[in-house]
Amino acid sequence: MYKYLISVLLTVLLTFLPNYSCKAVENDLGLWVPVWITLPINEKVSGQLEISPRLQDNVTKLNQLFIRPSLTYNLNKHLSFTQGYSWNPGFYPFSNRSRIWEQIQLSNNFSKLRFENRFRLEERFIENISGVPVRGRYRIGAWVPIDKEKKWTFVTWDEIFVNFNSRPQGPQGGFDRNWFFAGINKKISENVNLEGGYMFQYVNNRSPRQDLLNHVILVNLYITLPQLMK
Repeated sequence: MYKYLISVLLTVLLTFLPNYSCKAVENDLGLWVPVWITLPINEKVSGQLEISPRLQDNVTKLNQLFIRPSLTYNLNKHLSFTQGYSWNPGFYPFSNRSRIWEQIQLSNNFSKLRFENRFRLEERFIENISGVPVRGRYRIGAWVPIDKEKKWTFVTWDEIFVNFNSRPQGPQGGFDRNWFFAGINKKISENVNLEGGYMFQYVNNRSPRQDLLNHVILVNLYITLPQLMK
């Protein structure tokens, strides 16, 4: 079963990745080091906080910073709904950006695999851009343990971004970008996980800017706090 699901993930990746040979592209190397903190409030509700600095320009500049609080309601062990806010200023030059976002996540656990589908809708507020650009994101991913104790896990996912509307001098409707990640997750303790890997990111820039190929070293630290209400 898990081999079939991974093949589906790879099929989605090959379907949505653009033909890079058709357009001029620019390459860059980045380092992203998000910290994810989860606070379970009770068995159904949990709060999250993501703090994510992103270094680009061949890991020489802090290009963006994401501070992203959210609240999740778990309908059952497979289906959850999340409402969140994000403040994500850009630098060089500085630009003030924020967004409100909603998310539905569906996951299934098999004997040797966790399989996940995630859809996120973003209403974005960008300095000097009129109106509200709306963007959808769909991610499909798989988590496969590689040892008997399940302390080491192979992780892979692909996420496609699509703009639902166009704004003057801002985002244009249609395909926006695609991210593909592959890496290893290490269970440090019951409440701490460390994950590292490579993310290939294609950004479909507006003409006359060249499209961008980002080669990102992605290191995630996941911290789960004790449940607040028992």
